[in-house]
Parts: sequence; structure tokens; C-alpha cells
Amino acid sequence: MCRAFAAALVGVAILAPAAYAAEHKVLALPLVNGALHDPGQTVRVKQGDEVELRWSSDRPLALHLHGYDIESRVAPGKPAVMSFKATIPGRFPVEVHGQHGAAHRAVMYLEVYP
Repeated sequence: MCRAFAAALVGVAILAPAAYAAEHKVLALPLVNGALHDPGQTVRVKQGDEVELRWSSDRPLALHLHGYDIESRVAPGKPAVMSFKATIPGRFPVEVHGQHGAAHRAVMYLEVYP
């Protein structure tokens, strides 16, 4: 009986990771006056997901996704896409990088869950 129970547990442990299939997440993120409509927005994905952050803006901006070290420039009529596989778990800001030494400011956060 104990062997059968142990075998069942091993079977569940092997099948559990397969129960979650990676997803392809596409998010449209329009910036107005350098901010999203929902300040402090958090995007949540699972580790292994393919992610596309599609940015548009009413003004030229430089964006940086920390942790994944992805930078993009967005401007009116010139949207930008940050595409990546969510391999690193944690919470990471996407910041607008200022010019001429201005402070960096988070426009949203990405949370990647194991």
C-alpha cells in the first residue's frame, strides 16, 4: 500500500508541471503624457510565458524593462514592442528613462510567477 501511494505521488509530481502550458501574452499599453491610464499597473505572467508589451505614446519616450534589460523607444506614430520569454521570476519595473540626468520613473510593473 505504501509503495502504491509513493508511486501515485511521483506520478502527480511528474504531471504537475505539464498541467501549465506556457501562454503567449500580448498587451497593448498606450502612454499619454508619459503614463498609463492605470497608474501603478501590474502585469502578471507565469514563468515560461511568451510576452509582448506593445507600447504606443503621444510623445517620444525611452522605456526600460529592468531585470530583462530590454530597452525600447516609442514615439507618436512609431509604436514599440518588447518581446521576450518570461524566464526570470520576480517583480520588475518598466521605467521611462529621462533625458539629461532626469530621474527614472516606473510606468508599470511586470510580475513573473514560477
